[in-house]
Amino acid sequence: MIANFATVLIGLWLIYRAIFSIPPGDTSQIELVAAGGAVILFALWARRTDFMTWHSWTNIVLAGTILLFAAAQRVLGIDPLVSFWVILLTGIAVAVTAMWSTLYRPKDAHAPSAH
Repeated sequence: MIANFATVLIGLWLIYRAIFSIPPGDTSQIELVAAGGAVILFALWARRTDFMTWHSWTNIVLAGTILLFAAAQRVLGIDPLVSFWVILLTGIAVAVTAMWSTLYRPKDAHAPSAH
């Protein structure tokens, strides 16, 4: 639960950096690599307590997208407008998936079976 909450904060930070950097979307590669690495670590930690594991797998794939995008920015020099949309949408997806994993607790998950 703590790992998912931290992942939500990282997603919100990505959204913030996409919107409020000058020009919008001009986030440094170091920030993106740090965010991607942190999301991967927190997603792996969250797998231990999550009811379903697809949430953490989704965040690991999204973090890989962030890392690949940081490498593409470094090599290709991607336009800030494209960076804005990729970082914004990835941050939204990371935050929503982590929040969903935090809040999703089925009522009968720990109920004993009635056999």
